[in-house]
Amino acid sequence: MRALRRHGHAVWGLVRDPAKAPPLTAIGAEVFAGDMWRPETYVPRVSEVDAVIHAAQQRTTGRWTRAKIHAMHESDTRMTRSLAAACLAEQKPFVYTSGALTHARYGGARVDESMPARPCLLARGHAEMEAELVSLARTRGLRATIISPGFVYGAGGILETMARLMRRGQYRLIGPADNRWSLVHIDDLGEAYALVLEHGRPGEAYFLGDDHPLSRREVVHRLAAVLDTPAPKAVPRLLAQLLFGRPLVEAITAPLYISNEKAKRELHWQPSHVNYADSLPAVVAGMDV
Repeated sequence: MRALRRHGHAVWGLVRDPAKAPPLTAIGAEVFAGDMWRPETYVPRVSEVDAVIHAAQQRTTGRWTRAKIHAMHESDTRMTRSLAAACLAEQKPFVYTSGALTHARYGGARVDESMPARPCLLARGHAEMEAELVSLARTRGLRATIISPGFVYGAGGILETMARLMRRGQYRLIGPADNRWSLVHIDDLGEAYALVLEHGRPGEAYFLGDDHPLSRREVVHRLAAVLDTPAPKAVPRLLAQLLFGRPLVEAITAPLYISNEKAKRELHWQPSHVNYADSLPAVVAGMDV
């Protein structure tokens, strides 16, 4: 939202819990309450804005089961289809947030947007919605574009959860951790949302990652070094599946090696955080750990 504000946009943000509104209002956003499962709480807003960005995701806690993932996909499907229909009727741009896990089954090869989706279970819903939006763009003129980031890091989110667990000595690496991750700082992701409104082409998807992919082991070990904690021990993948659920372990151990060339060429996107290792100390300094 900060990037959208810098680019001169007024922003409305949807929150399920009004108690979560202060961080958004602090950066100049207007906030309204809504729920992914209840289109009547957000669809009427489409006629009042110039563009719609869908970056919501249903929160999942505990062990990740197929039933929980199905519910997560269903909530996203309901919100995506509702917003897409409203944007089509109003002829408004619609930006959908997917993720690079839609291309997780390429054996570690570098992937780009021209390659067909091969999602892990966790990303099948995103892959289905992408295909549906691209079809609507081509056949009915929906002004939809898709943002697909790699591993997003910054203060808050998954990285902060990892840091808290490391502080307690509770974080464990799953398996050999040699799968490569393309990373993107949350500020650079925010900048991409602003740029896709200015330069994105309907029916197109854009991968977002910095210029220095790292193995998952290196991502974790560098975080431990900045935190000045011991490097986490590893646990076998099968044990992790019993503890956390196979779908989550599949996603964590999948490669996320993506090209950022299309985003640079078409969106004029240049990540300011080009290297996770260099950016990490400032990120950790901003964490509540």
